[in-house]
Amino acid sequence: MKKIWELKKTEPEQGNGSTVAYDNFVADVKDKVKLSDVFLRLLYLRGITNHLDILKFFKPQLNKLYDPFLMKDCDVACNRILQVIRNKETIMVTSDYDVDGTCGASMFYLFMKNFGIDTEVYIPDRENEGYGISESAIKYANEKGIKLIVAIDFGITASEKIEFAKTYGIEFIICDHHQPPEVIPDALAVLDPLRADCSYPFKFLCGTGVAFKLLQAVSRKIGKPDLPFNLLDFVALATSSDIAPLNDENRILVRSGFDLMNSKPRPSVKKLIENFKTNGSEINTTTVIFSIAPRLNAVGRMGDARRAFEFLTCEDDTKLEQLSSELNDTNSDRREMDQEITKQAIEIYEEQYMEKYPYSIVLHKEDWHPGVVGIVAARLVEKYNLPSVVLTTINDVAKGSARSVDGFNIYETLKSCEEYIIQFGGHCHAAGLEIPVDNIDKFREKFNILSSQYVKIKDSAPVIKIDSEIKFSDIDFVFLNVLNYFEPYGPGNPLPVFMTRDVEIEGQIRTLKNYAHLFRVREVSSGKSVDTFFPYSNAYRDEIKDKALCDICYSIDINYWNNVPYAKLKIKDITIK
Repeated sequence: MKKIWELKKTEPEQGNGSTVAYDNFVADVKDKVKLSDVFLRLLYLRGITNHLDILKFFKPQLNKLYDPFLMKDCDVACNRILQVIRNKETIMVTSDYDVDGTCGASMFYLFMKNFGIDTEVYIPDRENEGYGISESAIKYANEKGIKLIVAIDFGITASEKIEFAKTYGIEFIICDHHQPPEVIPDALAVLDPLRADCSYPFKFLCGTGVAFKLLQAVSRKIGKPDLPFNLLDFVALATSSDIAPLNDENRILVRSGFDLMNSKPRPSVKKLIENFKTNGSEINTTTVIFSIAPRLNAVGRMGDARRAFEFLTCEDDTKLEQLSSELNDTNSDRREMDQEITKQAIEIYEEQYMEKYPYSIVLHKEDWHPGVVGIVAARLVEKYNLPSVVLTTINDVAKGSARSVDGFNIYETLKSCEEYIIQFGGHCHAAGLEIPVDNIDKFREKFNILSSQYVKIKDSAPVIKIDSEIKFSDIDFVFLNVLNYFEPYGPGNPLPVFMTRDVEIEGQIRTLKNYAHLFRVREVSSGKSVDTFFPYSNAYRDEIKDKALCDICYSIDINYWNNVPYAKLKIKDITIK
């Protein structure tokens, strides 16, 4: 399908094309920061509109983190953890089985280890216990004589489980980041910046990020404010993997965590990234999302997520090698399974539901593995650009995952379908849910109606938003060094997309798997040539020819040779002239 190229507007609300505010911004900062017009434009498009914001963006500093005690219940939770430290109590940490959860559990465990605290870690079995705080965890804690459980990356909807724990005299501290229900669990402390009564200034921490704020509070109280900073690699992994916005406080946490991973990686992180850190390139969000997170997630999706925790906290080389092999093998199995189930899901949708339900996708098959339904839902969103729900059957109940498209709040939509749902939880982009099998058809009908109010033109051409038009001559050593400081990329700070006109394909064209193409392009005006990679370009295979003149839009991958940066263009679309 032909894509529409659209240059982003600096003043999108101005219908008359006025750029007065942007022009004033450039005039104000031009002499202060010595940046090219291209980079000033990139900054402005990301909401960086004054000199102070520019300094904060390029120099995210840990002393600029918000006061953790601004978060509702942080003082209560902090005092309870201090009591644990004083009395040498044994506690339990329970967490979700994804990267956010296992990183949070690992971080909390290692922090408490500094004080000689015995911390039990309980990660529920995805298939047998499902998502959230489990009764089995509470009973296990009771058997061990544990009186405090810290829940990370879930718990905000666990009112019944909290009441169950009280029958054993067990208290809960909840560190969550998902959308709270109308009634907050009556736990000892509930830390969630999305609480309506929470005045914390940044609302988009991940679960590990919320738990980190508690550790930051404890460290301040004991007079060691820097103590948790050596755990920021866990926060960076979790935040990147959870696709949380990478601006404001998250930018500070993730940038600092990546710096730690690249300079002083702990043994587990070093083992995890050694196959991907090549030619001097540094770990970034792309590495985490596509190389690291899938391996950590796989053991939670396909078996015992405790293996991820054991790997992340391990320091023994032999054990690390064994666990690393398990992660790689499980990830390979996961990849094969999700590809097969995705294929089945596409066939079922197109043959049975596409015509009748054109605005959304709701699929159910009782033997699909629960560990990959979230991945399959995400692949359906990517392919059809429609809100998608994928369900399997566990203990006679349909359970699964929902994934959203840009601008569509999946959590609020599920809330409008509550009459058909047993329970659900999540946020605007993704959610988990349980539905009685007999209610699936009714749920599908209503979900499609609600989706139709948003998805008006299903077959409209995709739009590529372009940050700036540049020349190849702009892409020099200084340009690449400045561009590198825009990392980490993610929601709130997207990877810049550029456009260059009148370039000529030159030399050999290589076709890779999945019909990706590798070739060089030369800018006619400057004569400068650059290597390119054009994924998913099968539709252009007859047009990509030597000497073909074209316009391209692309992002820039920064590679290194002998520690010198050079650009490789990842093409998003091409127009052959």
